[in-house]
This record gives sequence, structure tokens and C-alpha cells, in this order.
Amino acid sequence: MERGEMVNQEGGRRRPLSVFAVTRALKGVIEEAFDTISVEGEVFSARKASSGHLYFTLKDSRAQLPCVMWRSSVAMLPEPLRDGMKVVATGEINLYEPHGRYQMVVRRVEPSGLGQLLVKLEELRKLLLSEGLFAPERKKPLPFLPRRVGVVTAATGAAVQDIVETIHNRFPIPILLVPTAVQGPAAVEGIVRGIQLLDRTDDVDVIIVGRGGGSLQDLWAFNDEAVVRAIAACGTPVVSAVGHEVDTLLSDYAADHRAATPTAAGELVVPSMRDLRTTLRVHRERLRQGLGLSVSRHRLRLENSLRRIGDPRRLVAERQQALDELSMRLELRLNDRLARSRERNGVLSARLRNLHPASRVSAARQRWSNLSLRLERAVESHLSKTRRDLEGAKEALNHLSPVGSLERGYAIVRHENGGVVTDSSRTGVGDSIEILLHRGAIDATVVGTKTKNHFEPENP
Repeated sequence: MERGEMVNQEGGRRRPLSVFAVTRALKGVIEEAFDTISVEGEVFSARKASSGHLYFTLKDSRAQLPCVMWRSSVAMLPEPLRDGMKVVATGEINLYEPHGRYQMVVRRVEPSGLGQLLVKLEELRKLLLSEGLFAPERKKPLPFLPRRVGVVTAATGAAVQDIVETIHNRFPIPILLVPTAVQGPAAVEGIVRGIQLLDRTDDVDVIIVGRGGGSLQDLWAFNDEAVVRAIAACGTPVVSAVGHEVDTLLSDYAADHRAATPTAAGELVVPSMRDLRTTLRVHRERLRQGLGLSVSRHRLRLENSLRRIGDPRRLVAERQQALDELSMRLELRLNDRLARSRERNGVLSARLRNLHPASRVSAARQRWSNLSLRLERAVESHLSKTRRDLEGAKEALNHLSPVGSLERGYAIVRHENGGVVTDSSRTGVGDSIEILLHRGAIDATVVGTKTKNHFEPENP
């Protein structure tokens, strides 16, 4: 829908729009306004769906940006994204229609420590762009079938093997390799010298400059100003084949052609002999049958259909995102219901255990044990008190007994007949008496008596 259709009026009144129409219009505005961008921020709420897609949010001190990374891009991550990581994410902004919210579709993620390098890289890119080094009109076409292919890369590694194998498998032609370091302090000088040497070689019709994948620091030599200017000044067509498809360096802008990978560079500089033969047969058949016009017409219809349909991968990815959200909601509800069921089962189990005969018998035994312990303690307390009372009575009895009196120094006087003498008047001079002491006895004869002792009071 065109933006002008949003203000159509009927009968002097503004025609109401559907939610879908507004969302679709905003989608077009947002996605047209933002091409590929890089955003720096901190990762949080990172979660990977069962589909393989990765959902997370980039935030800084003032704002948040929802992000999604499709499964194919997640597979290219050097390490999993974790909450708290500071990164630079590169991708596009789009609007997710079912929720009416914008999000960033991330294609590549790099550590945030590269921020300053990226700032300097952008400044250099603008400088070289202003000098016209990246201008499309200065790009040279590749020869249809070069006599010889020059390669500037490391002598060992997957890049040179991929290039050689691809060229020899497609259309065997001579290859001249200039080995050089592709990272480290000597890389820039070696790459520049290799380009200049091959440019001076007469039968080299195309030059491939590149290396295998790596981090941005590993690939940094191909962002160096000297390398970029050497590529731009080269009179021989140059193909830049650095890293993987997601890696874009200044050498790619300066080169006449960019290849996503070293293998793709081999495919770009030489045609496939098998494809050439097939193409010849096809064209011969088309000329013979006179179907050229029909093929063009069908091809045009197909292109129109593709433009109307749009990118089917994006449609599938958006449907997959909606499915991921439904799956997560279903999982949360199932977990909640399961937790409530477990809680209820625990309550019922506790009640059942309390009503079980074994539990009641155990409780009764506990009560009996407590009562037995109380009875035993009461009996012990009573016996202890009785013993104390008996000891007290025994002690009092001993205190009052004659034996106890003898121990305190008293004595018992008895007549010869065994009677106890308690009064002096009951004895006379010359009577024989026995005095009982604490230990032993004394036989004595009365020589005299007194009517009073020292302890009796005087009569008035």
C-alpha cells in the first residue's frame, strides 16, 4: 500500500484504516529508511529457540533494541552470545507485523572492543570514497577466459587450496602464486608487493587477493590504506576474496569484483567448462526451436512474481518467530499447571499420611512413651522424697536414743538389779552401782549423795 492511500477521504471524512494496513505501511517506511547498520550495545535476555533462532536485546544506558538472529547466522557465531557481553551487531531493521514492533535482524556479531577500530575504519572509508577509489565506473570487467590467474595469499591454508582446486576443477589454466603473510606486522607489505609484482607480469589477466575467515583483527590487513590503494592502482582486474560471506572489508570496495569466499573467487574468475558446454547445447537448441522469445516472456513473468511475493525466506522466518513465541507460551502454561498439580498432590499425600493407621499407631506410641517417662520421673521423685524423710527421721531417732546421749557425754546409772537410777534418793551410801558410758561401763560404790545437781535451779 502506498503511503498516500492512508489519507484517502470519503464524503469529507477520513477513511479508517485496518491495523494491518497501518502496520504494513510502517513496515515499508522503516525498512526503506534503514539499510545495513551496525549497533553497539550490551546483550541481555538472550535465549535460543528450538528452531535454532536466537532472540536477544541490545541495550545501553538509555534505550533497548529487540534483536533476532536467524539460525543460519547463529551457526556462524565464533562463540555463543551471553547476557552481559558488549558487542557490535550488524544487520537490518524490520517491523514484525504480528506484534507491530520493530526489531533488528542481526547477520553478524563482533566484540565491542573493536569499536574504536571501526570508527577509524569508517573515517578511512569515507576518505577513500571521497577520492573516488570505490567508484563503480572505475571497476574493470573480468576477462571471459584468462590466460593465467595470479593469487596473493598465504602459501599454506585452506584459502589457496580452495582457489587452486576450484579453478582446476572448473577450467584448468595456469596459476601464479605469490605467497605472503596475510595477518601480522608483515602482512601489509607482503600483500602490496604481491599485487604490484603480478600487475607487472604480462600473461596474468586477473589477480585474486584474499585469505580464509577469521576475526576482524585477523582480517585487518585488508583494511589497511596501503593495501586498498595498491588494489585501486592495479591495472589488472582484481578480485577480493577475504574471509566469509558476512565479512566486508575496504579491499572489497576497492577491488573490481568481490567474492564472498576464496572458493567463490575461483568460480568467478574462470567459467565452468561443463557449464559452457551445457550453455552451448542449450543455446543451440533454443535457436533451433525458436523459443528465445518465449523464454524471455516466462522469465519476465517469474521475476514479476518474485517481486510480488518478496523474499520467501523472510516470510518463513517471521512465521517461525510467531511459532517460537507460541511454543514458549505453551511451555510456560504447561510448567505452571504441572507445578500446581504437584503442589496439590503434596497436600493430599500429607493428609493421607496423617490418616494412615501406621501414623495413628505411631502417635499413640509417642503419647504412651511420654506418659511412661512422666510416671517414671514421678516415681523417682516420690522415692527420693521418701528416702530423704526416712533419713531425717533416722537422724532424729538417733539424736533421741540413749546411745546417742552416751555419745554426747551422758551416762546411765543402774542398780545391781539392773534398774536405772534417776533420783539420788533411790540410792544409799555403800550401794553398788554400774555406770554405763559410750564405750564400756564403770562399777562403783556410793560414798555419798546430794539432793540437787548443778543443773537444777535453787528453790526459793
